[in-house]
Amino acid sequence: MDRGVAGSGQTDMSAPLAGVRVLDLTRLLPGNYATLILAGLGADVIKIEDPGSGDGTRFVPPWTPAGESGAHAVLNRGKRSVGVDLKVPAGRELFLELVGQSQVMIDSFRPGVLDRLDLGSDVLAGANPSLVHVTIDAFGSGGPLEHVPAHDLNTAGFAGIIGLARDRDGRPAMPSMPVVDHLSGLQAVIAVLVGLRVGERDGYRAEVAMVDAAASILTLAGGYFAATGQSPPAPETLSGQLACYSLYECRDGRWITVGGLESKFFSRMLALMGLEDLVGQQYEPGTQEDLRETLTERFRSRDRDEWLELLMIEDTCVGPVNDVGEALTESNLRDRGIVSDIEFRDGTRAPAVRSVPWLAHAGPIGRIGHDRPDVPDHSIRQPAPRLGEHTEAILRSVGVDADRIAQLAAEGAISAK
Repeated sequence: MDRGVAGSGQTDMSAPLAGVRVLDLTRLLPGNYATLILAGLGADVIKIEDPGSGDGTRFVPPWTPAGESGAHAVLNRGKRSVGVDLKVPAGRELFLELVGQSQVMIDSFRPGVLDRLDLGSDVLAGANPSLVHVTIDAFGSGGPLEHVPAHDLNTAGFAGIIGLARDRDGRPAMPSMPVVDHLSGLQAVIAVLVGLRVGERDGYRAEVAMVDAAASILTLAGGYFAATGQSPPAPETLSGQLACYSLYECRDGRWITVGGLESKFFSRMLALMGLEDLVGQQYEPGTQEDLRETLTERFRSRDRDEWLELLMIEDTCVGPVNDVGEALTESNLRDRGIVSDIEFRDGTRAPAVRSVPWLAHAGPIGRIGHDRPDVPDHSIRQPAPRLGEHTEAILRSVGVDADRIAQLAAEGAISAK
């Protein structure tokens, strides 16, 4: 398959998606996460941004002392930016030229928006019959909610995910992070990879609805409903019902995870804690609260690190509740190259997880079809772009001459830096 020229000068040509150009018309988290992964796989991701406003991720606090959004720096590293106004005829024409020289387009518009911009499926197919086009939206086309706006919280609630996370008084809990946004991004990446596999001749079109992505992980809960015709209780087995699978506070106010679902793990933990006589209570419904109280009291007798030293490497499924700073600096992720340093525009650096974590340690089992032990992640080295930073360079690379670039800028169709 002729995948064109990536043109960034950053991508290692041994990377899985080297030579694939992705036009990223998405905004905020789901699409930016999807294209972050594609950039980590070696694709040349070009953000198509409105010259006046750009991607809203650029304005998500907090900011560095130099004024750069941390979210933008993490999510948009390894990408390039072209400022194009799709509402201006000349900007639309230019965009279709870019479509003709790209393999993938991802957008996050509601159904009908591209048609109103005169960029519907027929127009895009005319510009590139083999285009892989993936849309991320809230509720999908064809249903009664297709034009309803929604964010992660709304779709998680709609799909039943938040209803599964309730405290002991039955109140639903706010999610600690936007899981559905990330799920939708992952589903979009899968759609892109499928499209590149099967759409070489006739193109490929996929729509990833966030509510669908959320509902797709109702596996255990869905199995409960399938077997009983009822929703699972909240909390249920894996969300606090069992004392052997729960969180406990230690003497120093720090917390610990206990995941001993299997008897061998839980009995080993109890033996090391001097509580061997409680083994028989592990799954007894009537003793869970007593067992939880006993474990709560015992864990509060020592500091967290003392418990970890005693239990963690002893086949107990016990671990720490880390904060984000601890997670990004602890040795297991750092030593294996899963966490590396990204660079801000001012040259300062900060730790971040690689956009495709498993590529950092692809050894004999996970090798990606070449003899190198790992694949460099250019999204670590290339800072997130300024709005429209690469407009002129990318237009020149697809054959737009200087006079036309100047004319486009004068018409307000592009932002030329």
